[in-house]
Formats: sequence, C-alpha cells, structure tokens
Amino acid sequence: MKLPISEFLERYDSDKDIIRLHMPGHKGSFDDCSDDITEVYGADSLYEADGIIYESEKMTSQLFGTRRTFYSTEGSSQVIKSMCYLAIKHASEVTGDYSRGDYTIAASRNAHKSFINASMLLQFDIAWLPSEDEDYSICKCSVTPDGLRKFLTEYKKNNNDKTLAAVFVTSPDYLGNMLDVKGLAEVAHEFSTLLICDNAHGSYLKFVGGDMHPISLGADMTTDSAHKTLPVLTGGAYLHISKNSPEGLENQARQALLLFGSTSPSYKILKSMDKALERVNPDDYVECARHLEKLRKDLNSIGIKTYGKEPLKLTLDLRDSFIDGNHLKSELRERKIICEYGEPDFVVTMWSPFNRYPEDCERFLKAVSEVKESVMASSESSDKRDNDGFRKKRFNLPEVVYQPYETIFMQKKIVKVNDALVGEIAADNLTGCPPAITPVIAGERIDKDIIEIMNFYGVEEIGIIK
Repeated sequence: MKLPISEFLERYDSDKDIIRLHMPGHKGSFDDCSDDITEVYGADSLYEADGIIYESEKMTSQLFGTRRTFYSTEGSSQVIKSMCYLAIKHASEVTGDYSRGDYTIAASRNAHKSFINASMLLQFDIAWLPSEDEDYSICKCSVTPDGLRKFLTEYKKNNNDKTLAAVFVTSPDYLGNMLDVKGLAEVAHEFSTLLICDNAHGSYLKFVGGDMHPISLGADMTTDSAHKTLPVLTGGAYLHISKNSPEGLENQARQALLLFGSTSPSYKILKSMDKALERVNPDDYVECARHLEKLRKDLNSIGIKTYGKEPLKLTLDLRDSFIDGNHLKSELRERKIICEYGEPDFVVTMWSPFNRYPEDCERFLKAVSEVKESVMASSESSDKRDNDGFRKKRFNLPEVVYQPYETIFMQKKIVKVNDALVGEIAADNLTGCPPAITPVIAGERIDKDIIEIMNFYGVEEIGIIK
C-alpha cells in the first residue's frame, strides 16, 4: 500500500547529505526525532494540503466512505470547535444573517468541554437537550429520536429569533452507551438542521457490527479521535464530512481547523495517521469484539455486570454490588492493570486488537474476581454502598442566567463547595471526565442538587460570578 506521508518522511530522513537549515532545532539528530520535520519542500502543508497530506486524507476518506476527511494533530478538541464553526457558517449562508449571537446549537448535556469552549469563542447559544435517563450518572445522557423531535418542536415555537444551526450529540459516550444516530439524523433533517456527532471514542465502529459508524448512519459531520481506538499517536483525529451533508461544507473545513489549531502540526502524528491505513485490519476488530463478548459473559458469571453496547469498551457496572469503582480501579492498578476511568459506580476499560488475546482477558477476569472475593470477605462487605438515593435522581437542567460566552470577562471568585452556594451563578464549567454530563456551566445558577453532585464526585472548589 502506498503511504504518502510515511514514504516522504522516510526518504527525507534517509538522505544523509541533507543539511537541515530549518526548524525544528533538534535537526533530526536523535532517533526519536528523525521524522519530526516542518513544512519543507515536498512535505505539503496541513492547512493548504494538495500533496502528500491531501493524498493520505483522500485514502482515509475512501476507507470511511466520506465526501471528505481532514486530519487534525490536535485531537477532537480542535475538530469539535471546527464543526461548530462550519455549522454556523452554513446556517449564516442559508439565512443571510452574519450577526454574532444569532445562532444556537442544541446539544446533549454530556458534550465535551471543547464544545462549551466553542460556544465561548464563536458566541453561539447552547440549547441543552434534557437527558432521558431515569437515573443519574455523570457520564451518560440518553437522547432518543422521539425526545429530540419533541424538543425541536418546542424550540421552534419559542425561539423564532435564533437560528438552530445544528444538533450536537455524543455517541458513543464515555461508558459505552450508543445513541440511535440514524433516527436522530432523520429528525434533525426533518427540521432542516445538521446532525453533528462527537464520535471521538468510536473510530473503529466502521469495522465492527456491520458498520456502526455515525457517518454511515446519517450524521453530517463527525469527529473521530483516531488515537483513542486506532493505532495512531495521541492527538491524531479526523474531521469527517458526509457525502449526504450540504454541498460546500468541505470547502471551509481547512479554514475552520486553522482557526483553532497550531500552525506547527506534528508530522510524527500525521505519519501515524498515514500508517494507520496499513495497520487497520477490519478482521482484527471483529475478532477483538468476539473476545470482549466472551469476557462480558465470564464477568457476568461471577456476578459482575457490564454496561453499554459499544463493542470494544468494557464498562463494569457496580451500582448493585458491594464494590466501589474507585477501590476496584486502585486494586487493578496494583496488579499492573491500568483502567481508563473509575468512579464509585463504574469502571471503564478500553480494548483494541493491539491488546494480547486471550491472555489480557484472562488476567483481567482473574484480577476482578480476586478483588470481589476480597471485598466480600472483608468486614465492610455487609454494608452495601449507600448511594442509591443519589443515583436514582434525574438530572434537571439548571437555570440559565447567561450564555457561556457572556461570562468570559466577568469577575469571579473561587469558593469552597457548600450549601451556602445555592443561588449563586457559576463562572466555571464544572466538567469531570469528558465526555461527561456537566453538572453546571458558566452562567448557570447553582442549586442544591448540583451541590450534591459536586460533593459526590469530590469537587471542593468552584468559581462563581462576583
């Protein structure tokens, strides 16, 4: 397979007659720096790509079945802000209204913090979609097509002064829940708006389960954090634009990425994205999913429930057990098993074809079983974790006093979290492990439920508007 970026870098590095009178300062003199260059002749330029980077992007676009795919070396954080820009740019061209602050993006509450930052930078309003979950977790936020249709119908009735530029959802979420992206896309398009999907955790979904990728299911734009689940260096991400999205979105994509990105992108990351074209074998992902399905069954057989439907994310659901997730994560770490995330109710693990099978699955199962037996044998095992009342609460959206962008330059003070905060207006975006439900963001009024959530997750301080 031709790998344009990789082949150029290897040729450049192998030519020892070259005198590097350009950045970076290491001059390729160290083994771990030899393929780290700048935009020399022939290396193309990420934000003006028409050479080797463009060729590699085109191959990735063909792999994912998109109209266009663009590379980012700064993760989905850069891509999310860029997609918001593209959505508003498209809406402004449709309406002919180029005024700041006249646009809204509806979003599920577990949107990544970079989405909130995008609102602050681009000055669009956020209309939060209410979670349809009956119980609370900081990491999940269910949105159904029927719920979205109801929300958009009400929004259209009551907000004639604001143009809805897009609907923004996160799927898969941090726990492995997956939304009905196909149904959500159909509803968004009924209301003549775009569906943007944060698919940061699901790059590999193209290769398992008969193609579960959001682009294939109708999303107009997605971000894939390739580095999270594909063999790509940290920071490598894709901006995918669907073949069925409005014509012209792709024409502004590089400009959008440049607005939020460094003018010195990493060629090491670009090379790894190029190499992924060769390293990604769809059959390996299917086989990996089979191993994980067996592990789920084995865990269930010892009384450990799992959660979510994402094939390669295995989340332990400890809500009805005697085991605290933070304790389990710590005990696994002592056994040199490093998990992605832990909280009292859940432990998240992420797997790929580049783990070792079946050895890693067997070792993980054995370790979890040992921790469970140890907890059950301890004197504390008779006391089931007392957080049922907290977990069964629905998350009610806080009162919006200001949009996030209105608070940027307001004076704030940092205060301890306590009951006296009820009624104060947050100046910070209280985001835990993204993508997660944000209990309160800048401009929202703090209530007693928010304080309870902060206490549960160990938040000790928060900024409030003076």
